[in-house]
Amino acid sequence: MDKFILLVILLTVWLVGCSATKGPTFIGETVEIDSSELSQYWKYDSSKVIMLSGRPDWLPKGAGKASYFITIDSNGTEVSKELINSIPDGWMTQKLLDKMPKQQYKPSETNLNKIPVKVKISSEVKRMG
Repeated sequence: MDKFILLVILLTVWLVGCSATKGPTFIGETVEIDSSELSQYWKYDSSKVIMLSGRPDWLPKGAGKASYFITIDSNGTEVSKELINSIPDGWMTQKLLDKMPKQQYKPSETNLNKIPVKVKISSEVKRMG
């Protein structure tokens, strides 16, 4: 009887653990857009403020530019970043992009169907002085 109870408990824990792992949700096809169009689909959820205590380890040193894609699923969750290019070459890397915090978005008033998007982002860090 004790082995049966232990087996039921282990099975329950395993089932709960498996159901807690939730992957991205895509309702419909992902639309590729430019950053200027993002607000037509998704708005940055500013309710989750990320405080940094110093220079983040994902921020490249020195000045440079980078372009990358982010994919936002139908829940407004940023599910991936994909490096397109970096100037100078190697200034931004995929490894650094993967370290960046993931952002959360909420659907715009015109995105009632919560269309997932892949959006091109361009960023630049300039030298002070």
